[in-house]
Amino acid sequence: MLPGELVGTEEEVSEGKGTYNEHGNIRSYTSGKLVVDANRHANITPFVKIPELKFGTVVFGKVVEMFESVAFVDLEIYAEGKKSRTMIMSGAIPVSEVKNEFVRSLRDELKVGDIIKGTISKVTPFRVEVSLKGNGMGVVKAFCGFDRYPMSYDGKILKCTNCGKVERRKLGFPYGKQ
Repeated sequence: MLPGELVGTEEEVSEGKGTYNEHGNIRSYTSGKLVVDANRHANITPFVKIPELKFGTVVFGKVVEMFESVAFVDLEIYAEGKKSRTMIMSGAIPVSEVKNEFVRSLRDELKVGDIIKGTISKVTPFRVEVSLKGNGMGVVKAFCGFDRYPMSYDGKILKCTNCGKVERRKLGFPYGKQ
């Protein structure tokens, strides 16, 4: 089965693990082998076991795209299977999950290319939301918004190692050690 592929109608089978109901049609939301149990539950056994992401799990990722209300990140997730490997999974950081105070602009807190440390705040079949609100969560490696060189942090300011430009971010701990 492939993601989105029709497994059957709700008259034939009921949704189980790895499937969802879309207007009476049971579809796969992961790739894997279809198994229908004795109770007619359609389950997809994935070819590669993706670890269960739970509320509060600490993750690292790279900011790949930004909008006014959300930043999208590529999360690195360790997956087990015949060949264990690191998988890239998409996640989103809503502006409401950056910090516990008013955020004037998401672009003041994050930039494309930054490496973040966060916690899983919400998981759905189609979206993983990441929060930077926890203690020590935030940007652990920043890159200059002008020339993309790494930024150094001396405990007070975040400064580009190439052009000297000073920027601000929602910093995580320990910055630069990841």
